[in-house]
Amino acid sequence: MTETAPLRAAIVGLGRWGQNLVRANAGNPASALRFTHAATRSPAKAQDFCRDQGLALLPGLDALLQEGEVDAVVLATPHSQHGAQIRRAAQAGKHVFVEKPLTLELAEAEAALAAAQAAGVALCVGFNRRFLPAFQALAGQLEAGALGRALHVEGAFSGDFGYHYSDQMWRGDDRENPAGGMAAMGIHVLDAMIALLGPVRRVSAISRRAAVSAQLKDVTSVMLDFESGATGSLSTLMATAGFWRLHVFGSQGWAQMPDQATLITSDLSGRQERRAFDPCDSLAQELDAFARKARSDRPYPVSPLQALQGVAAMEAIAISAAADAEWTQVARPATSISDATA
Repeated sequence: MTETAPLRAAIVGLGRWGQNLVRANAGNPASALRFTHAATRSPAKAQDFCRDQGLALLPGLDALLQEGEVDAVVLATPHSQHGAQIRRAAQAGKHVFVEKPLTLELAEAEAALAAAQAAGVALCVGFNRRFLPAFQALAGQLEAGALGRALHVEGAFSGDFGYHYSDQMWRGDDRENPAGGMAAMGIHVLDAMIALLGPVRRVSAISRRAAVSAQLKDVTSVMLDFESGATGSLSTLMATAGFWRLHVFGSQGWAQMPDQATLITSDLSGRQERRAFDPCDSLAQELDAFARKARSDRPYPVSPLQALQGVAAMEAIAISAAADAEWTQVARPATSISDATA
């Protein structure tokens, strides 16, 4: 495959989010990725979409992995299926883009990354908020030392998604979504925090069902203790109006994203600066970045180690929430995973 040849990809899972990914990529004519095939659990429901998008609909993942005209798979499938699907795709020599979370357990995430590394294929995780210009500017402020030493981070990501789920839907199943909104929304904030402050050492979480009809827990609050010595708090609700906030406090000032397109900074004198950024299609950007990683080994924003650190923290949050424990230690990912796979 040459630098100019598009990465021929198959979408696996054509629910709402899988269709969003296909549409986003179709809206980017410069994308290095081209969707050519698809597979889903309910093919009858996807026939019209595949016809409109020019996708060859195959019976399942096995058929996709045997298809010689497919270079990569994009997984928009239930979280518990990710680990096995990644390993199978890697063994078939296919590059893999997987929607977050990578997996629900650290051991399974390590096995998936090891399989990708052994096969020499790219494995990238879909954290599209990494591509937001406002977030990149916030990270730049912290890296440049403008905020001084990072002391504390606060984040929130909420919405009304829980009202639309039932016990019969995998997104309404608490086994697929431990700690309520963490897998759907909160994990994006967790990933952003890890990108900014490094790995989490321990967590304490409260998660409960208060308003939705599904078994899903809809109110989750997490305290975080980072290995750097910084602290953090994260909340994610599944039964309220949409809300986003990320706020980093440093010894020389703070930087806040009150939404996903704005950055406000303040120094110790109280002088504030507000910057608004143009909208961007972060879904299209993450797919293009994945394709360029697969084609020419260009860097992808989420490193393998960061992906593992996110899974480790997510697993600890789920354990803490289930046990109502005061603190839960976060497992340390294996250090043998190379950054070459993401």
